[in-house]
Amino acid sequence: MKYRYRNNNGTSLVLWGLTSVLAGCAPEALPPEQPNVPARITVVAAGDILLARAIGEHIERTDEYKLPFAAIASELTTADIAFGNLEGPFCEKPPYTKEGMIFRVRPRGVESLLSAGFDVVSVANNHFGDGGNACMEFSLAHLREAKIVSVGAGLGYDEAHAGAVIVRKGIRFAFLGYSYAPRNDAPGAKKPVIAGRDPAQVRRDVAAARARADVVLVSLHDGAEYTRNIARETQEFTHAAIDAGATAVFGHHPHVPQRVEAYANGWIFYSLGNFVFWQKEPAATRTALLARLTFSGTKLEKVEALPVVIESPGVPRLASEKEGAPILKFAGLSSSVLWPAPPEPRKDERH
Repeated sequence: MKYRYRNNNGTSLVLWGLTSVLAGCAPEALPPEQPNVPARITVVAAGDILLARAIGEHIERTDEYKLPFAAIASELTTADIAFGNLEGPFCEKPPYTKEGMIFRVRPRGVESLLSAGFDVVSVANNHFGDGGNACMEFSLAHLREAKIVSVGAGLGYDEAHAGAVIVRKGIRFAFLGYSYAPRNDAPGAKKPVIAGRDPAQVRRDVAAARARADVVLVSLHDGAEYTRNIARETQEFTHAAIDAGATAVFGHHPHVPQRVEAYANGWIFYSLGNFVFWQKEPAATRTALLARLTFSGTKLEKVEALPVVIESPGVPRLASEKEGAPILKFAGLSSSVLWPAPPEPRKDERH
């Protein structure tokens, strides 16, 4: 046992293994040493976020910029890091999208992201260039001013591929973003770049990110729309990212949820589906998955896929248990907890 003794002149002595007490000195037992418990960190990832068209018009008309995430904000704000795919650029000047397939978002739309606590967004997608270079440049600056990290695009090739590192509780998380629709994606590019889906390049980018971060997370905007089938090119890229050292890949673009794969030492969410995005048909476009990863220090401790329902004009909320079962089934899942796998029910609990 370790005792601390204080003498008359205020100094102290630490004596080991003594069973007697020195005259005139009262023993003071030290508190037991606390174990070094790793910090617990949660990361949530959402799919496509479109703050234009119907919901853009609604929040501008009503001044309800918190509306898009109001029903699910607690799941985002309570996470240590919240991530999503920003579908469409902020443009400093009109026109702003009311309908159609050209997406242009009002600058105030960033207030919606801030209200939900988003820390990082990928802008590597097929709509970030809808407003041309001017809107891309404005968006990157606008997000930076709002202190929301953007990945997957930049004013040059190096910036688009460097990604970003976010530190939480002493753990460094690197984020990288890619799209099947690259833009000016070549070394030495002088105009804004969107990083493309290239397996060889993602291996290099992940390796570089691993050198400056503890955990690497990759975003991929890719895949066949409105189907559960995984394209060969998508699988090749995601496997390359995990093989290079990424912990997880968050996919989006198909507009419907797709399966989740435990591959090598990582996890691949092939498509989280829509999030803030309104489509009437097919019905699966009004459902989604919200990925949640829980870390104990740098070690991945838990993987979840939370089923989500999207209501008009594009407002997501967590699904009820009854609503969630078919959403999980559509994505080939039997439970929202993917790892560690939940225990099998006892025979007397099976129906």
